[in-house]
Amino acid sequence: MIYPLPANSYTARNPGSVYRILALLLLSLNFIYIASANTEGNGQTASSGPDYWIGRWYKFKKAAFTVSFDDNYRFQVVYATPLLNQHNYKATYFIVTNRVGKGWAPGWDTLNMLASQGHEIASHSKNHADFTYLSQHPEFADSMRREFRDSRDTINARIPSQQCETFAWPFGSVNIVSTEISANYYMACRGSIDRFEDSVPDNYYNIYSQHIYHDTPLESVNGYIDTILKYDGWLVERWHGFRVMHDTNGYEPVYIGDFREHLNYIAQNENNLWITTLGKVVKYMRERDVSSLWFVDSTGYKVQFNLSNNLPDTLFHYNVPLSIRVKAHGKIENVYMITQGNDTLSFGFTWYYGTKYIYFDAVPNKGFIVLHLPDPAGMHDLLALKRGAANYPNPFNSSTTILFDVPQAEYVDVRVYDQTGRQLRDFSNLYPAGRNSIEFDGTALSPGVYNCVIRTRERKTDVRMVLTH
Repeated sequence: MIYPLPANSYTARNPGSVYRILALLLLSLNFIYIASANTEGNGQTASSGPDYWIGRWYKFKKAAFTVSFDDNYRFQVVYATPLLNQHNYKATYFIVTNRVGKGWAPGWDTLNMLASQGHEIASHSKNHADFTYLSQHPEFADSMRREFRDSRDTINARIPSQQCETFAWPFGSVNIVSTEISANYYMACRGSIDRFEDSVPDNYYNIYSQHIYHDTPLESVNGYIDTILKYDGWLVERWHGFRVMHDTNGYEPVYIGDFREHLNYIAQNENNLWITTLGKVVKYMRERDVSSLWFVDSTGYKVQFNLSNNLPDTLFHYNVPLSIRVKAHGKIENVYMITQGNDTLSFGFTWYYGTKYIYFDAVPNKGFIVLHLPDPAGMHDLLALKRGAANYPNPFNSSTTILFDVPQAEYVDVRVYDQTGRQLRDFSNLYPAGRNSIEFDGTALSPGVYNCVIRTRERKTDVRMVLTH
C-alpha cells in the first residue's frame, strides 16, 4: 500500500501539537513535489541519453533507503545492530562525542566495531548543542564552531578506519547561519523535517528524514517504503531508543520486534532498494549530478569511455562508484572484460524496454573505461553511440582534444567560451563526415571551466572542459 502520510494520527498522540500538524502538511506537499518532478520513472538521470547513461541510483535501483540512529543509545547496538547485520544492511550512527562511554552510551571500542562492519559513524555534535540558539548569539560563535570541528576531529582520531563527513542537527535545531558554517566541516547534514527526499535534495545541509515514534504503527512504517518506491526518491529513517518489553533506553523507544519486522519488509523489497549509509548516498548524488560520461573512441578490439567530474577531493573523498549502462550494439555485446585503469570491473547484461545493455560500476576520474572485445568492432557497430561530443583528457592541464561527429560533410559552428560567456576561440569551419578532432591549447588560460559549444544543422552540444594547470 502507498502511505503518502503517516497513518497514525499526530493529533491523537498530542492533540495540541501545532508542530506535528504542520509536519503533516509539509509531508503531503513534499509528495506532491516528488510526483511532479520524477516523470521519467526509468531509473536514469534526467540528462541521460538512450545509448549510455549514469543511473539515478546505484545499481539502477528504484529508490534509496538509509537507517540512521541518534544519541548513542546502548540498545541501538545491543538490539538493532545485530538485526541489521543479519541482512547485511549498513546504517549511519550519529554520535555525541562527549557522551561516548558514559552511562548508557557505547564506548569507542564498540563504535570501532560498528565501523569495521561497514556502518557509518557520523557526528551529532560535541555536546548535543542547540545550534539555532548558538547562531543567534555572536558571543557563542566560537562555541558553535567547536561543536562542529571538535566532534568531527574526535571521531576521525578515535575511528581511523573512516572519515567523519556527515552531521545530524541535535533537536532538529538549524537555521541559515548554522548551515552555512556547517559546510566548512561536513559534506552534508541530516535534518529532522518529516519528509522524503527527491533524487536531488533541496538542501544538502538540512536533508529531510522520517522520525519513527514509539507509537507509529508498523503498517505506517512499512508504508513509507511503499511510498518511496512509488516516487523513486530517498528515505532516511530516524530512530532513537529501543525496548524489549517495558524497559526503555533512550528517547521514543520503539519495540524491537517492530524494527525486526520492518527489516523483514525491507528485505522483501531489497531488489528495488539501494540500502546504504547517508554518506554514500550523498556522495553518489553529488558525483552523479556533475559527472560526464561519454564515448571516446573504438580502436580495434577496444571501445573506450571516459567518466569524469571536477569535484574537489581534498576535504571529502568522492570515491563511490556510479552505475552505468551502455547499449550493446553489434559486436559490443561480445564484451568479455571491462577495465578502468588498473582495475577489472564486474559487469553483466540486462534487457531494458526490449533493448540489451551492458551494466557496470565505475569511479569517476580513475582512467578510461575500456570494453574489451574478442573481435574488432567497426564504426557501424557504434553509430548510435556517436551522438555527442567530448574532449580528452578532461580535466586537462595544458591542451586537450575536442572530439565530435557529424553524419555528413557540413559547416559546423565550434566556439569556446569562458565562464563569463566571453568567446575565446572560434574553430568554425566546413568539417567532413565522421569523427573530427580539434586541438585546444589552454596554456595561456587560467584554471577553471570552459565551455565548447558545437552547433550543426541538427543539434547543439555543449562540452564542459576543466583546465587545472
